Amino acid sequence: MSKFKLIIVLLLVVFMTSGLFANGLSLNGIGSKASAMGTAFIGLADDFSAVFFNPAGLTQMEEGSFTFFGTSIIPTGTYNFEMMGMTMADTSSIGSMYPSGAIAYYKPVSDKLIIGIAGYVPSGVGSEWSGSDLKLLTGGTDYTWNSKLFMITVSPVAALKISDKFSIGASLNINYVNLEMERPGGDGESMPFFQYEEAMSGIAIGGTFGAMFKPCDKLSIGMVYKIPVTATINGTADAPFLANFGMSAESEGERTATWPMLVGIGIAIKPNDELTLTADVIYTNWKKLVNIPISFEDPTWTMMEAGTEFTLKWEDTYDFKIGLEYKISDSLFFRTGFYTDNAPSPNETLNIMLPNIAYSAYTIGFGYKKGKINLDFALEYLNGNDRLVDPMNYLVGTGMPGTHGMDMVVPNVTFSIEF
Repeated sequence: MSKFKLIIVLLLVVFMTSGLFANGLSLNGIGSKASAMGTAFIGLADDFSAVFFNPAGLTQMEEGSFTFFGTSIIPTGTYNFEMMGMTMADTSSIGSMYPSGAIAYYKPVSDKLIIGIAGYVPSGVGSEWSGSDLKLLTGGTDYTWNSKLFMITVSPVAALKISDKFSIGASLNINYVNLEMERPGGDGESMPFFQYEEAMSGIAIGGTFGAMFKPCDKLSIGMVYKIPVTATINGTADAPFLANFGMSAESEGERTATWPMLVGIGIAIKPNDELTLTADVIYTNWKKLVNIPISFEDPTWTMMEAGTEFTLKWEDTYDFKIGLEYKISDSLFFRTGFYTDNAPSPNETLNIMLPNIAYSAYTIGFGYKKGKINLDFALEYLNGNDRLVDPMNYLVGTGMPGTHGMDMVVPNVTFSIEF
C-alpha cells in the first residue's frame, strides 16, 4: 500500500472511532458576568453561575432569584492538507451556530442556607465541513461531514454558611449526553467509501463541590472540585451502502466515555469600592482518558470495527484566567478578562470532526442593575493556535494529517430578577 493510501485509511479509521472530547467541549463557564470577566469566577461566584464555578458562592445571595442565560458558540474552523506538492484539501468549516443556555432558581431558606436548581449546558461543540472540498480524500465522492456533541445538566444545589468567613456548597449533576455524527466510512480499498451516520445518547451522574473563605470584604478565596463523569451512550449507527455486501445497513451501538476530574482555585480582590480583580488556576485530569471504545450489536459490524478502539494519549492541562469589573455607577458595570484554554491531545489523535485547539480567549461585557432586575452582556473571542499534523511523522498514528485551525466567537446575555 502506498503512503498516500495508508494516510487515507488512517483518516477514515479515526472517524469510525472519533473521540468524544476536546478542550472546546468543556465550556469555560455559564453566565454573562463570569464570561465577561474571563471566566475567572471561582473566588467571586456571586451570582447564579456559582452552581458551575463554585457552589459555595451562593451563600452571598440574600434574596431569591430567577435567571435566564442564553449564548451561542460560533466556530470557524480551517483545514489544509498538502501531499507531495498536491493540495488534497483547503477548506473552512460551514458557518454554524451552536446555541445553549441556562435557567436557574434559588431561594434562601435561612440566613445560612440557600437551595436551588439549575439547568444548563456545561459542554458542547461541533463542526460541519463541505464534502466537495474534501472529496479528494474520499475517492472523488462528496460525502457529508458533520458532528455535534453536547451535554445538558440539571443540578439541584445547596450552599451553607458555616461562619461569617467560611461557606461550603455542593450540587448533584444529572447529565444528558448526546452525540450526532455524519462522515465517510470505509478505506477506499478493502471497503469502498460510504456515508456513515451515528446518533447516541445517555445519562451520567456527577457532582461539584466548592468552598469559599472570605476573611474580609475586600478578599475572597474559592476552591472547586468536579468529580469525573462516566457516560455510557447508546444509539444507532447507519451505513446504507453496507447492504450491497449482504450486511445490515443499521446496528445498535454503544460508547463509554468519561469527562475528567477538575480542580480549581480562585481569588477575588477589591482594592476599592469600584474595582474588583479576579484570577483562577484550573487543573484538568485529561491523562486518565486512555481510550473511547465503540461496540456494535450486529456481529458483522463488530468484525468490521475490530481493532479500531480509539487511543487518546491525552495529557493533563493547566489553564489560567484573569478578570476585572469596574463599577461605573450604581447601575452600570464594565467587565473584561483573559484566559487560556489549552488542548490536551497530541497531534496523533487530532481530527476535524471534533477539533482540539489551544486558545487564547479575550472577553468583554457590561452589566446593568435597576432595583431587582439585572441584565448582563458578554462577548468572548477564542483565538486558536494552528496545529500541524505532519503526514510523514504520523503514518502510524490516528491523527488527520494537515494544518488545523479554529477560532470561536461566543456572545451571550443574562437576565435575572430577585424576589
